[in-house]
Amino acid sequence: MTATLTQPSGTDLEPASEDVKVLLRAGTPAELVAILPYLFGFPPRESVVVLGFRGRRLTGAARLDVPALYDLEELGEPGLLRRRLGDVTAKGNRLIVVAWMDDAAAAEAAVDRTVSLLGRVDQTVVVSGGRCRQGDGPWAPYATALPVAEQAGLPVLADRSAVAALVRGPSPDDAWDGLWALVCENVEPMTLSQRRGRATELVVKGLEVPHSLSVWQRLELAALVRDGAVRDRLWARLTRATAAKFVALWLLIVAVTPDSGAAAVLGLLGMSAWVDGNGPLQVCCLNRGLALEPGHSLLRLVETINLMAVHPKTWTELCRSLIEAV
Repeated sequence: MTATLTQPSGTDLEPASEDVKVLLRAGTPAELVAILPYLFGFPPRESVVVLGFRGRRLTGAARLDVPALYDLEELGEPGLLRRRLGDVTAKGNRLIVVAWMDDAAAAEAAVDRTVSLLGRVDQTVVVSGGRCRQGDGPWAPYATALPVAEQAGLPVLADRSAVAALVRGPSPDDAWDGLWALVCENVEPMTLSQRRGRATELVVKGLEVPHSLSVWQRLELAALVRDGAVRDRLWARLTRATAAKFVALWLLIVAVTPDSGAAAVLGLLGMSAWVDGNGPLQVCCLNRGLALEPGHSLLRLVETINLMAVHPKTWTELCRSLIEAV
């Protein structure tokens, strides 16, 4: 199973793709609920999930924070939520709305609010207290683990905050600021050609064996990719096949990079997460990155992709246009 991109304002978008690696089947609401943590990488508690099906195949899934529903409701624009969810709500899709909350009454209210924003949906499911029910049907327990997914190594973190923790950067105790300053001084006198060459060298090494990069080299790469011209040279190496390796690499880089250099790394990690199909990770990159540098060009590009609900399969064409623009 692969996942994808994201939406802003507390929305994680996870369209299914043709590169499915694990086939998970659901014949009942309880079986569907058991799959959701593997789809998003964490149990989507205190949120609403919208699933789009074409026939029996999942074509897209989106997780929304409840406050995002209120924001959309206040805008009062008919059809806005459907447009925001892109492929999930494409014409011809069968829609299922799942509200997963500790408070069952709140979950019911969230379902009603989502249905009012979407218009007609085909099925609703409420999840609360370790049980679920379809519509007004009886409550039923659901499995908290799926052997086939566990055997395939599909990761499930405790919650969404655990995803955000992956991109929060170094703690004050790590004290990388002094080393960061030295690295930046070392990179400053390099010519553009030297910067591009060194960044390519470090990326190639990091993709082969990510942990082979020393802390100095990780910070050096972070300093180099602050230059947009250097980032442009690296785009061609990001593909659907290499995206997972890029995610692993940039996660290591962001873990040691201080706030002053984190925006570009978060942008690259967010883009890689999109291409790899990791929507929640990309949203967390946007949340931290835009808080640090609201006008950063790469982060704004990632945000635009989110707003337009662009499918990762378009990356090849987008990448080509970025390279041609250099």
